[in-house]
Amino acid sequence: MSYELFIARRLRLNPGNRRRPSTSIIIAITGIALSLVIMMAAMCIVLGFKEEIRNKVYGFDAHVTIHPAHADGSPAEFLEYTPVLDSIINSTGCFEKPELVAQQSGILKTDSDFQAIILKGITEDRNYNFIASNITEGSMPGFDADSSRNSIVISQTTASDLGLHPGDKTYAYFFSNGAVKTRRLNIAAIYDTHFSDYDKIYAYSPISLTQGIGGTDSAAATTVELTSRDPSRITESGIRLQDAMMTSAYMNRLTGAYTLTTVLDTAMMYFNWLELLDTNVVVILILMIAVSGFTLVSCLFILILERVRMIGILKTLGASNSEIRKIFIYLSQRIVLWGMLAGNVIGISFIILQHHLHILPLDADAYYLNYVPVKIDWMYIILLNFGIFLVSWLIIILPTHMVAKINPCKSIRYE
Repeated sequence: MSYELFIARRLRLNPGNRRRPSTSIIIAITGIALSLVIMMAAMCIVLGFKEEIRNKVYGFDAHVTIHPAHADGSPAEFLEYTPVLDSIINSTGCFEKPELVAQQSGILKTDSDFQAIILKGITEDRNYNFIASNITEGSMPGFDADSSRNSIVISQTTASDLGLHPGDKTYAYFFSNGAVKTRRLNIAAIYDTHFSDYDKIYAYSPISLTQGIGGTDSAAATTVELTSRDPSRITESGIRLQDAMMTSAYMNRLTGAYTLTTVLDTAMMYFNWLELLDTNVVVILILMIAVSGFTLVSCLFILILERVRMIGILKTLGASNSEIRKIFIYLSQRIVLWGMLAGNVIGISFIILQHHLHILPLDADAYYLNYVPVKIDWMYIILLNFGIFLVSWLIIILPTHMVAKINPCKSIRYE
């Protein structure tokens, strides 16, 4: 152990006969701890917010969607999910099990009001699980049962506008093949994702109901929805599927015309908004580093002034300026570590409580969530701590140059 580190470890943070650290030390430790708490909270909240919003968007809109089209490129109503198309999708190795979806535009009508909807016929896969996890009233029907064929799940927004509750029956009118088709539907459940842009549009039913409205068989759908095995490579997965389909069409294996869309295109507005949140985090990190750095530098100046006589004695004993600077750097690092310890205890405790108890609410109409989401990513937390310690070490180097200006003869008589 070097003697500089030995002296720094023996020095007390409460000079004189005080029983507690000086006010400057307390302010420095508090500033570092508070800055770390704010930076950690901002980082975890943004990570959690982005994850929650992405999951909601992915729940309503698949990573990659195959749409039917006519030969001239105009949209078609239904596509046939053939074994050839299935083999092409599987050959890419990029997607989970494909999901058939059959949508029908229509109107729900009660005795006093009506509401336009898109009825999304789904199977018991990704769509089903997403809606089931957001049910607030009633229960999801068994979509494979014949008794549930005319059961639908509507959003809280639609239910409030029409005054409907689980167990109620209502008439629905659909527009298909140039005709209006009427169905009497049972409200099985009500969901609420707080994602009003989607909630006010979509209702859900077994795919057999919408296929029957469209007059098609079980192999027909309005879209085929695909979930990428790697959500970070949605664009690449879509391009790979498009190339495979074009190659098969060129070899006359795949008949018919199709178009592909990705959620990054159809929900671009939300993803651009989420990217802007990263800028906010960077600004918060810079401001908090500046605050903690200012308090640390101020504290270090005070520490040096409180130990002017000690510095003079060390110089008379032959200690160089660089050696004395190391003592104060080590002493400052003790303060930083105490501040980081307090900040981590407070910050991690808050994040864990918020993750499990949702103690901080949000306005769901403005933020699409009714609580502040957090995501505990230990790698980010470790990197944040390492970055703060490194930046603090760089900040305290400059003030220690003040040691070189202290005259040993005058400093020993300094009071």
